[in-house]
Amino acid sequence: MKISSHRLKHHIFTSLSAIVLLGLTGCGVNSTASTAAEVRADTAQTAATERPNILFILADDHRWDMLGKYHPIVKTPNLDTLANNGTVFKNAFVTTPICATSRVSILTGLTERTHDYTFQQPTTGVVESANMYPNLMRQDGYETAFVGKYEMRIAGDNAERFDYFKPLLQARTEIYEGNELPQTYYIAELANDFIEQSSQNDKPWTMSVNFWNPHAHDFDTQDQFHYPEEFAGMYDDVVIPPARLSDDEVYDALPEFLKRSVARDRWKFRFATPEMYQKMVKRYYRAISSVDKAVGMIYDKLEAVGQADNTVIIYMGDNGFTLNERQLAGKWFGWDEALRVPLIIYDPRVKASAGNEINEFALNIDIPSTILALAGTETPESYQGESLLPLLYQSADSQWRNEFFFEHMYQPSRVYIPPTVGIRTNKWKYVDFYKNGYEQLYDLENDAGEEFNLIDNPQYRDTVQQLSAKVDDYIALYESQRSKEVKSRKSFINVRHADSTSTQGTNDE
Repeated sequence: MKISSHRLKHHIFTSLSAIVLLGLTGCGVNSTASTAAEVRADTAQTAATERPNILFILADDHRWDMLGKYHPIVKTPNLDTLANNGTVFKNAFVTTPICATSRVSILTGLTERTHDYTFQQPTTGVVESANMYPNLMRQDGYETAFVGKYEMRIAGDNAERFDYFKPLLQARTEIYEGNELPQTYYIAELANDFIEQSSQNDKPWTMSVNFWNPHAHDFDTQDQFHYPEEFAGMYDDVVIPPARLSDDEVYDALPEFLKRSVARDRWKFRFATPEMYQKMVKRYYRAISSVDKAVGMIYDKLEAVGQADNTVIIYMGDNGFTLNERQLAGKWFGWDEALRVPLIIYDPRVKASAGNEINEFALNIDIPSTILALAGTETPESYQGESLLPLLYQSADSQWRNEFFFEHMYQPSRVYIPPTVGIRTNKWKYVDFYKNGYEQLYDLENDAGEEFNLIDNPQYRDTVQQLSAKVDDYIALYESQRSKEVKSRKSFINVRHADSTSTQGTNDE
């Protein structure tokens, strides 16, 4: 089957009113708190209301299972409240597990293969930049804002796409109104300043709040993760269980190129001893809990200015994070701990959806289509993601993807990150470390933890061939959808089947 037949048309849903017209009867949703009829009634009422504010919150390196609602140790009471009052997408993934690329994909609705942006690359193309969802929403009457981690090179003037633009480099503290604040709280205060000023006019708004936490401070090899002082003793009374697949024999079985990768280098100062493992994982948990506190600060401001009931909140991680699985650290690779992220959508106008859990694949490239659909703004045909509203509001017509393509193309010179391409279906995951002659095949129905690589089992030779062919189809499709400007760069064309030398720079995150 050709890949193009798997892609849904972008005109299915463009606004809540369109959803109502199609009729909602519930499809593919594990609804723990509502019926489709209840959601239908709430959504019909919602469609008649004013355009909502849309708050998108992105945390850095927050892996999918680190929500207090689902985790036995991590405490995230504010995110749990959003989850309990909204919808959790239980199978949310990024198409590239590194921050800069994932964040550009979230803005553009395009895979790395198409937008071609990662660290040390030229700016995003003019067409890609113009089609970023904040540009389109500003043209359609929304105020737009961006606060926090930026670290992207976008063509054009940010003043033309954001009414309020506060980009930040990573820091432990910042000065706010003469006082020193942890950066996580500083980001929340900047977001609250925009909410306060926007409450003085009648325009709807959209804001992206990008936290640096829980990302490590890469050059601080002693402590790595930082957080407000109030969290310093949190989790001291618990013992962190060993990571899955962290035994010596699992590491010993890895190919040599992974053993010399940056994932092993960083393991040495994060998890190399039991004491170090306990320290670093607790520090990572505290950094997550500090983001949760900041989310609560922002929500309190929404309530204070009377906007909480008409602000849709989306919370997501920009990629996953490895915590000593296989005696590695970081992200970058094709295992679920790197690809999978938390995703919560809370629409306070649709109370009947509270507590719903959705199991279909949701991707980072779906975010801009979803935000534009919430606003009733037309979605560009170039977007490769889909609006999540058919799933969120339980449409009977919501046929959905059953597979997705992922990759990691960045190859820095200062550290070693082997590039990958791959595909994940409900049953299979196929990964190709194409510059290292190493492939992986996992049967996810019988091996959800990705413990047993079946690539050398002759029983699955046809499966491997089929999945590999699909990867080639995705590569061809996504390269064909590049703009003329990006095509002219020719930086990654067909690298899977050629010994292409990277010309990228030296940053690694």
